[in-house]
Amino acid sequence: MAFYKLDTLSLLENKVLMTVNDIMAELQSFGDEKIKTLLLKHGVKEPFFGVKIEYLKSIQNNIKKDYQLAKGPYATGNADAQYLAGLIADDKQMTKADLQTWVEQALSNNISEYTVPWIAAESNYGIEMALEWIYSDQPHIAAAGWSTLSNTVSLKPATNYLFQLCAS
Repeated sequence: MAFYKLDTLSLLENKVLMTVNDIMAELQSFGDEKIKTLLLKHGVKEPFFGVKIEYLKSIQNNIKKDYQLAKGPYATGNADAQYLAGLIADDKQMTKADLQTWVEQALSNNISEYTVPWIAAESNYGIEMALEWIYSDQPHIAAAGWSTLSNTVSLKPATNYLFQLCAS
């Protein structure tokens, strides 16, 4: 197994290991005021840097999937970091508690209506969380619930979920 130490970045079998501080510094370096202005007009809430999706994808390609690491950037509350966390999270390892924490902290519409729902829908708890969230009195959580429900039904065999819906 090859292991090379590169300052704060390490390369272990072609996977870049980063810390939350490394990620936040990289996101900040990719921030673009024009993108930030555009995203503000579309409902993204501070804090965030205005990072283009293409740069988030390049960071994702270096990290791959990392359940533990994804929790750190998400917890910062920075919308760019939360979006990236959704890209690197391992949906199958997400717990109900993780998903609930993420939906509660998803204050920007791009996170509550896209990032959290796609992670929840691919998790082991998609339908359960969706049905709980749609009844929330908090608009961002209810929106996440409806998005999760539609994502889950489109991603998983409908008959299983229709049966679960009827049985609830």
